[in-house]
Parts: sequence; C-alpha cells; structure tokens
Amino acid sequence: MKCIRIVFILPSLAGGGAEKVLLNLLDNIDDFRFEPYLILLNDHGPLKPKLNKKNIIVLNKVRMRNSFFSLIREIKSLKPEVIFSTFPHITLPLLFIKNSFFKKTKFITREPNMLDKSLDNSPYSFLIKILHKFYSNRSNKIIVTSKMMKKDFLKRGIKENKLALVSNPIDYKKLRKIDFLKRHKGEGLRLVFVGRLVYQKGIDRVIPLLKSNHNIHLTIIGDGPYKERVNKLVNKYNLYKQVKFLGFLYNANEYVAAADYCILPSRWEGLPNVALESLILGTPVLTFQEVVGLYDIKSNVSDKKLIFFKDEKEMAENLSNLMQRVDWKKPNLRKSLINNFNDPKEYSQKIEKIIMEEILG
Repeated sequence: MKCIRIVFILPSLAGGGAEKVLLNLLDNIDDFRFEPYLILLNDHGPLKPKLNKKNIIVLNKVRMRNSFFSLIREIKSLKPEVIFSTFPHITLPLLFIKNSFFKKTKFITREPNMLDKSLDNSPYSFLIKILHKFYSNRSNKIIVTSKMMKKDFLKRGIKENKLALVSNPIDYKKLRKIDFLKRHKGEGLRLVFVGRLVYQKGIDRVIPLLKSNHNIHLTIIGDGPYKERVNKLVNKYNLYKQVKFLGFLYNANEYVAAADYCILPSRWEGLPNVALESLILGTPVLTFQEVVGLYDIKSNVSDKKLIFFKDEKEMAENLSNLMQRVDWKKPNLRKSLINNFNDPKEYSQKIEKIIMEEILG
C-alpha cells in the first residue's frame, strides 16, 4: 500500500503544549503507512533539540503573513493527501484558499484552545474571526481536546460529524523518570508555574497575591514576552525573595514533582498539558474556573488535588490555608493523581484512525 503523505505545519518550535503534542505525534506516527513532512515557518525555539525526524522544511519566516505564499508553494510541491494544522492563524487562511489550491487535500485541524478568548487575542483577531465563521467547516475533521470545546464548536454551527474529541497525550513512564527532585530551600509553601510568559497564561495574576502571603515561594519555569511585565510586578511588591525565574527548562518535571502545588492561572486553555503532567507527577494543581477543559478530568482526580478558584481574590484568601507536603525536607516522587489518559502511542493511533477514515471515505 502506498504511504499517505501528510504535511504537518507549525509556526515555530516554541515550548508550548500544542507544539509538544504535534512533535509527539510525529515521533509516534506509523512510518509504514504514512509519509510525514513537517513545515516550520521558522525553527526558533527551545524545542529545536527535540527534532529527530527527517523531511523537515523551514521557511525562515517570522510571521504567517510573510510565509503565506512560500507555504502554499511548498505544500503544492509536496502534493500531500492530508494537511494537519493546529494553529488557527495558519489553518484558516489555508482553508480560505482550499477550493482553489487544495481541493482534493483532506484537512485535519487540531484546536489547541477554547475559541472565544483565543480568537479575541489572536493576531489579526477581526480577520481570523471572519475566516473562522465562514471557513472552519471546510476542515474535514476538527480535533477538540475537551467536552466544553466540543460544545463550543457545536454552538458555532460546526457539524458534529466533523468533530473528534481526543485528549492530549502524556508519556507516563518518561514523565516520571526523575533521578533527583529539586525544591526551593526552606520552610513554607512552594508553588511552581510552568508555561510561556504570555498574557494567556496569566502569571501576572499570581504575583500580587504573594504580597500578603510571605510564607510562599513561587518558582517560574518558562520564558516569553511577558517576562518584563512580571519582573516589574516582582519589583513593585518587593518579592525578590519569594519569586525565582528559571527560564525554559527541559527538566521542569524535577521541580513540579517536588513542589507542594503547581499553579495554572491561565485566562483560557484547551486541555492544558502542564496540569495533566503535574497530576501524573503527584503534584496537586491550583487553577481558575476559566480553565474549563480541566472539568473533563475532575471526576478522575480527588477533590483536594485539582482546585478551582473563582477569581484572584478567592485564590488569595485560600493560599494561606494550604499546607506544605509532609516530606518537604527531602521530597520523594508521589503517586499519580490521575488515570485514564492517552499515552503517545494511543494518541497517534487515534489520530491515524481519523486520517484513514477521511482518506477512505
């Protein structure tokens, strides 16, 4: 049987969950049935060392608007049976021209975030919203990551047979393979944040809460354009001793596993990998009710291990009541707090099945 040629598209190799999910899929896809190609608008970002596949095309462009014609040219030269994209600002312009350039090509779209806030804060928000309204139905299949996301798409008029709910992959064994747990020294509650320092991730919402909770230390793992803003907040509230920036780390699991809680203050998410990974490492998660995708897994997590707060005020009032772990002087890896998740192979098989169903009709 001839291999099915698939083009995967990413804007860059930023260390976000969507990039990790797609690279994970590339690593586990069946090479006997599929011929995968990865097109990158640019190869900047901390995940570059993780690339271990051939057939990688780099356009060396910073933004989609500068990449559009180069991207079309590369896709046309490859003549793929399937295009797989996971960022709306890339997917939607391609769907707009689908009938002119890629009429026979199947489009598989993976949505990384809840739509409303994501579209409101996307580049060229007004244009992207218009494209989404009129052209998202041109996708052959739309992969959503939570029940709330599926409900959101149905409300927008997307046909149910176009939607497939597939939760994110988590490599349990690899995640829990930790030689040494790292924790900020001293007594008191230890929180850890892992994510890009951008508006969406909401780390700026947490910093002011520490000013009245002096027994709390926050370790921030990640980088991004909001770092300067967060630094200004640390300076404003004189929190030098309570907040530590570590930048992007490949070994973030060592810190997450040793913390008392992982904090996820996002303004919106799809199904955040960092929360799933933290729970698998045995570390409870603090988050806000806006992260609606996590309600999918709430029933699989004990009540006090996944805590939702209404707003910053409620979180601030409750932080002082949280207790540090018993083994804080020398922390050990705790039992996983969650079951029923996709491992990378299972995730790839589910995506492969979706692709084959579209190809075979």
